[in-house]
Amino acid sequence: MPLTITTSSRPWSESAPDPAAAAAQSPAANPLRLAGPAAQSVLGFGGCFNELGARELLRLPASARASVLDALFADSGCAFDFCRFPLGASDYALSWYSLNDSPGDLAMAHFSVARDRELLLPYIRAAQSVRPGIRFFASPWSPPAWMKEHQRYNGSRLRADAAVLSAYADYLLLAVRSFRAEGVSISQLHVQNEPNSDQKFPSCLWTGASMRDFIRDHLGPRFAAAGESCELWAGTLERGALLGWQPDQIEPDSYHNWLHTILADPAARAFVKGVGYQWAGKGALAQTRAEWPDLPVIQTEGECGDGKNTWSYAFYVFDLIWQYFHHGASAYVYWNMILPPGGDSTWGWKQNAMITADGATGEVTYNPEFYVMKHLAHFVRPGARFLPLRGNQAGFTLAFQNPDGRHVLALANPSREPTPVDLDLPFLHAHLTLQPRSLTTWSE
Repeated sequence: MPLTITTSSRPWSESAPDPAAAAAQSPAANPLRLAGPAAQSVLGFGGCFNELGARELLRLPASARASVLDALFADSGCAFDFCRFPLGASDYALSWYSLNDSPGDLAMAHFSVARDRELLLPYIRAAQSVRPGIRFFASPWSPPAWMKEHQRYNGSRLRADAAVLSAYADYLLLAVRSFRAEGVSISQLHVQNEPNSDQKFPSCLWTGASMRDFIRDHLGPRFAAAGESCELWAGTLERGALLGWQPDQIEPDSYHNWLHTILADPAARAFVKGVGYQWAGKGALAQTRAEWPDLPVIQTEGECGDGKNTWSYAFYVFDLIWQYFHHGASAYVYWNMILPPGGDSTWGWKQNAMITADGATGEVTYNPEFYVMKHLAHFVRPGARFLPLRGNQAGFTLAFQNPDGRHVLALANPSREPTPVDLDLPFLHAHLTLQPRSLTTWSE
């Protein structure tokens, strides 16, 4: 029974439990057991491609760059197979831009992905060279500024003008088709990143009703008429759960005002193939599953910390993954896979990353959250089924059955003490002692 164990002092080491310890152990009163039948299928694990990460990766010496790409995308590494990228600038772009910065060009004559050929597409293609079958979803952080009420990238709203709304539907269709022409096929288009937040970086405010109307009256019909296979998803919703009233909100953070409003309209629902949640959107998972039990749900952006990349925050990330999968999510997608030292965004927020890469020195550091993701993504394949558990340590354990029938258990021990766990599962009867502050994965 092989175990892969990571601690702060010894990452990714292989071990095996002591058979004598298991034989001597008295039966536990509350062992880990299956809590029910296999649940949702896993779509995959991944991260987001952004310009700042691309710049550091492409500045690394060739050997270091190859090692980083293998760590993220090769079978020997995280084997990421379901990733995200922005349409236009995100908050980790080098500067703000869209795919059409020609004011008034409703015909989209000047639409172009030329900017993305400089950094974003080389980054994506480097990943594809390691994992050719990688799948992608995408979302805009902002429409072109000239399409918005205040003509700026941060905040504001898309103009409620039929000609602008129609042109924006064309813009998104062109984005999907232009990236496909570059060899990057987008399987899911999420309408807007964090539509309920007026940010300091590229963003755009929507209501649940305005997103519903745009999908129903413009985007959905345009994709359908074009025979476009890319799916339309309601995402990426960063709230959608009642967090308390705030006077500056565009509308209350309630499930009713967001996903329910979008999907309760049958015409809009016909176009929406799933929902993406991130950040406080996790609070809407239970209501989503109750109202739409067959609707695919994915997590679309990992919470990003403060740039310190601590083990304490890594265990928080494991908890987030636990919450998402136990409430029906089919995928978990990290935010910035690679960042330069400090993790500074272009607007001043230091954030965590799986890997810190310094293109100037060639130094590469694999941070704690790299190992959190690898302890799952390396072992769990697309099409795996999530297995709910109950019993002692169930709140710190994730279980899956891969398509080939083999099983995976990922266990976190945030305690500073060794922690015993007894496994009474159809596929595994064992007693383990988890090392302090550790991640452990068992796989068949």
